[in-house]
Amino acid sequence: MFISRQSEPPTVLLWSDRWWFANGESCEFSNLTHAVEVLAAHFAAEPHPVRLRLIYQPRTLASIAVACPRGNRATLQQALGFDHPAIADPAHAWSHEPILALAEGHGTIVHFEQEPGLFPLVERLAQHGVNVTTVWPLTTYLHALPAERSESGTVLVIATGADHAIAYHYPANGNRTLHQWHGDTAAAEATAWLGKEMAKTPDEPALMIAASGSDHGAHGVHCLPLAEALSRPVILPRSHPAQFLPAMPFVTPQHWAVAASIVLLLTGGWTGAAYARNYVAWTGQQQANVREKSALRAEIAHYRINTAEIVTLRAQLAGPGSSPPVGEMLDAVCGTLPPQIALDRVRVAQGRFTLSGHVAPGAAAAWDQWRTQLGSKRWTLEPSPAPRETGAFTLSGVFLP
Repeated sequence: MFISRQSEPPTVLLWSDRWWFANGESCEFSNLTHAVEVLAAHFAAEPHPVRLRLIYQPRTLASIAVACPRGNRATLQQALGFDHPAIADPAHAWSHEPILALAEGHGTIVHFEQEPGLFPLVERLAQHGVNVTTVWPLTTYLHALPAERSESGTVLVIATGADHAIAYHYPANGNRTLHQWHGDTAAAEATAWLGKEMAKTPDEPALMIAASGSDHGAHGVHCLPLAEALSRPVILPRSHPAQFLPAMPFVTPQHWAVAASIVLLLTGGWTGAAYARNYVAWTGQQQANVREKSALRAEIAHYRINTAEIVTLRAQLAGPGSSPPVGEMLDAVCGTLPPQIALDRVRVAQGRFTLSGHVAPGAAAAWDQWRTQLGSKRWTLEPSPAPRETGAFTLSGVFLP
């Protein structure tokens, strides 16, 4: 699925220790915690919540070319996790470029954090009303940026900052290379490298992204200010494997809450019809029960507004032990579910229920608190193991008679 230009949020670049914006401004920060405060202050006057697309290139981000099998993200994680443990650690963000044929096999460029930083950064920004929709390495953005491509498919892009530079080269033979320079001579070294590459293929287009307006590339190189590069309507598909943020679950807790409400409302309507049929058949010896159920029937229209009360009404009408309190359990799950936990599946069968989902990295306290809040006199939770390293968990319980 592609993001339309109308809905594409503005692009902000985190490069080394500085924020870069499409209006030409830049702000320096000391660490990622300070980076949150700096970015929140920059957008303080904007209507909140603010939506942003983040280009993420801190000093701790490593990008390496590797040989790999052709497969999905899970396959790469298993194949490369031993040599690069950060890829197997759920606290580290990682992604990869599309897998292409390479010699006798396949290869890609893998981007991974050498120390955790992105996930806490995105979470703290959300607490300040700045919502990051997608996160991409600078390499991927540079690849998507050039408007002109050669017939052979060559892409040669270079970006230079104050004391750092990065170049992405995708020649016709498909052997992609990524170069980075750091220090006071980074821009000069990167420009010299660009001149040599242009001398090899003078007819191929090349693009130089310069943070400083005084930077000039080699002859025949199109120079573009960094602010203009960030303001271009670059379209990146959410399904691209270089996306750092994990895919959102198809069914979110909010979806479960809406679905549960609809089911309970429909069930409540069916229960009301069954009650009307039973009411006609009652005899005069049951007048006490008739008065109580007549009062309940008159209040059904009001109870439809509150799904929790519908569950209580159904239990009173049907009598004890008729069915497990599924609606009450769903209300408890949705009402207590913290933002650090996402449900994938809820299953109810034969007086039991099972909750499956994922816990965000570092959210062990939220997991324990949620299990405590789920306790009830209507059901009991069975002992369950802690979430796995990937965050996946399974929680089971039994409805009480």
